[in-house]
Amino acid sequence: MNDNPQKPIPDRRSARDETTQGAAPRDGSPAEATPKGIALYHDMRVEEDFTKCATRLFSVLQQAAATCPGAPRYLYLDVQGHRNAAGGYDTDAIEIINEFLLGFLSPYLTEISTPLYRAKNPRPQREDVPDFLQIGDPDREHAYDHRELSVRNRDSTPDRRRSRPPVQAIADYLGIDEPICLICWQTPVERAHVVPESLGGSNDVRNFALLCRQHHREAPDVADAEAFWSWVDYACARDGHMKWKGVDPELLADAERIGLRVDTAGPVRKSLHHFGHVRDELVRHYGWSPDDFAGGDHWGALMEEFHTVMEAATGTHFNVAKKASTEAWAFEVARKRLRDGVTEPEADEKGAPVSSGLSVQLAERTVRKSPNSGSARSLVDAARRVDIATEAAVLVRDLISSTGISSAEEVLRGMEEEVVDRTAQFERLADELMGHTVCRHCGHAIARVGEASWRHSAAAPMSRGCRAASFDRDGTWDDSLDRAWKASPPKGYR
Repeated sequence: MNDNPQKPIPDRRSARDETTQGAAPRDGSPAEATPKGIALYHDMRVEEDFTKCATRLFSVLQQAAATCPGAPRYLYLDVQGHRNAAGGYDTDAIEIINEFLLGFLSPYLTEISTPLYRAKNPRPQREDVPDFLQIGDPDREHAYDHRELSVRNRDSTPDRRRSRPPVQAIADYLGIDEPICLICWQTPVERAHVVPESLGGSNDVRNFALLCRQHHREAPDVADAEAFWSWVDYACARDGHMKWKGVDPELLADAERIGLRVDTAGPVRKSLHHFGHVRDELVRHYGWSPDDFAGGDHWGALMEEFHTVMEAATGTHFNVAKKASTEAWAFEVARKRLRDGVTEPEADEKGAPVSSGLSVQLAERTVRKSPNSGSARSLVDAARRVDIATEAAVLVRDLISSTGISSAEEVLRGMEEEVVDRTAQFERLADELMGHTVCRHCGHAIARVGEASWRHSAAAPMSRGCRAASFDRDGTWDDSLDRAWKASPPKGYR
């Protein structure tokens, strides 16, 4: 149980005499009463990432410092799951144990006990606990990269086992004694993929959670492992009262007597239609405000990006239609992608606009499907240089017309020459790296960059045949699908 993170330390004279109130010194002289120590306990559950665990540890520390100032504080940390391929702790757990506790919280504690070490503060415990905790993540390691929609597992080297692990093996990894639902502690349980197999998830034990049937049906089917665990954490807070169903009332009374706060009354869950459930999760889980639901052009762009996210990074569960939790995640990702100025295909990973010509569009498709294509990357980079030079020339022209600085004409002339040079370079690259011909199946124009696959030069019409088989609905080629016909040039004979 993790409902109350702090409780008085029992009077253990043999273990910690300094925590016993009113203890007399060894020389027999009277001593001033000293406050008893405070034990701070936190279980880093498998659904907690670095940010959530650090925030909760800091909150526990703040509460203890406010309620019992001056009392020695002893922090005990347990860790569930959070294992890597080698069997050790993953990055989140290691950072909490070795960096956050020792590097930040240790001055405000008397002693720290973790699964890896037990450390005592050699200096007097500080009482000037900061008012706020600000967590920076410059490398975006703990945040979902909304510029990408690829599969994001917690570990980059999952076990390639072909069968699902036993329920007990998953329970052992999750740190629970018996197979129960992580959210409501009810049985029976089902093995839930964190990242579904259809989206690239593995059968590694670290890619599973134990959920009851109800919560399994509610859990999101998305390509981001942290999004799944974030939803589990949210559902634990929402449905935490369900953990006490069927528990002996005397056990609950005993927990209250020793200082554990047990909340058996949960929030009222309204009976809503599908989008009502989506809206409820957006508000309660992702913190949406009424402005985020406003209509107009903003909502149109949001819906368009929402469908892009749904097609690229979500799936179904046993062929069941999209869930409210899945759609809520897609709306949140779409909102952040729009806020960051990320759309497809007008922006690349650097957010810089690129040319909209045929050569560049095909090069961009090749880069997305074949990231190692040097020829396609060269074309995209050349197009970006053309656009940068063109925009700079327009900017300087506007400067001349608005300020009347005659000396800027030379700058403009040089920049326009640069535009001509870079455009010519881009055209030479396009002629050199791109091949053009017609498809032997349908007779329409096809092209390719370097040695990449041939692709039709225009989006496919909604009809059967070669072009329809070559393109997906968004107009891009999907190499993972088995095609009966693929774009190919006419056969040559000698």
